[in-house]
This record gives sequence, structure tokens and C-alpha cells, in this order.
Amino acid sequence: MKLSKQALIALGITSAGVLPDGALAQEHLDRMLAQVAETPSTSTTEIGAMCYVIMMPLERMDYVCPLCKTKTHHESENWGEPKWQVEKYRKQMKHVKELGAEAALDETDLCSQCRRDKDTDTNAANLYILVWVDKRVVRTQLKKHDLTKVIAFLEKKDVWLDGEDEYPLKGSLPRIRTILGLDRGEDKKDEKP
Repeated sequence: MKLSKQALIALGITSAGVLPDGALAQEHLDRMLAQVAETPSTSTTEIGAMCYVIMMPLERMDYVCPLCKTKTHHESENWGEPKWQVEKYRKQMKHVKELGAEAALDETDLCSQCRRDKDTDTNAANLYILVWVDKRVVRTQLKKHDLTKVIAFLEKKDVWLDGEDEYPLKGSLPRIRTILGLDRGEDKKDEKP
């Protein structure tokens, strides 16, 4: 993950945690994660009733690939999938980059021309997060709140927000470690989605 000089100063990162090319060192990320784990949470949100009705989005989506301009038709019954919210994740990824991280949103799976496995049904497509750490690229399948959690981590917050509800970032450290390529094992379940 490459950070700008301004982001490094904002995060209080000394040159000891940064490689010569500006990429963050794994050792420094480990220290940042340990600090979040040791910090008591200030979250005051309690999970209450979840009995409201959610308005369903469109039943289909015509995705236009930003790389090759091919239009691909998608349908799904699982409307909570990240691919239905591509624009939201593009905006969040832009914010991640503004925080100085060298990262990208990999949408190639959504395009019938660009996807790696052209024999697989396009409705099984996923979005991925690409992060550069210690001169290597980490590719992780995007889950619903991943970028929100990464943004909170990079902003050195101890909570992440889901609408007006806030949740301790500490419960998301295993997922953040996976996204940053620091935990090559299986993801542990987060406290909240």
C-alpha cells in the first residue's frame, strides 16, 4: 500500500515504517493493527431490532466496463452483493486512494470480455480489492463493508460506520489483515457484517 507524504504525516508514520518506494512495510501495518486491538472502543451503538423492510433494487444490471466499454447483463436474487453497488465502491476506493493507499477496485469479473474465466456465468461475478503491500499485490474478494473498514483503519478511527450505527473496528481486524495481505489464513468472522 503506497501512501503519499501528506497521508504519512497525517497517520504519524515515520520513515522507519515506510519502504524507499513509499509502500508501507508489513511490520508497520502489524504495529498499527496491534494498536487498534489494544485501544478500548468508544462505540456506544447497541444492536436493536432489525425488522424494517428493505426496498429491493432493480432485478437486473447492465454493466459497462470502464476498460473495454463492453456492456454485460447481470441478474441476481441476492441484491446485497457488492457488484450491485459498483458506483458506491468506486467512490469509497477513491477515498482510500485520497488517504494515500496504493489500491484499486478490480471490476474485470463483471465484464464478459475482460473476465479471466469466460466460461463461468457472468452472474457469478465478484468485485475484488487490489492492495500493494511490501512490493506485492494482494487481491481479495470484496465483501459488503470491507472498504468502510479499511477507510476507518487508515483514518486511525476505532469504530466503523454502517449508516448511523457504529461498530468497534477491533472486531474487524482479522478481515482488515486479510485485505492487507497480512493474514494468509482463513478469514475469521467479524462481529458485525
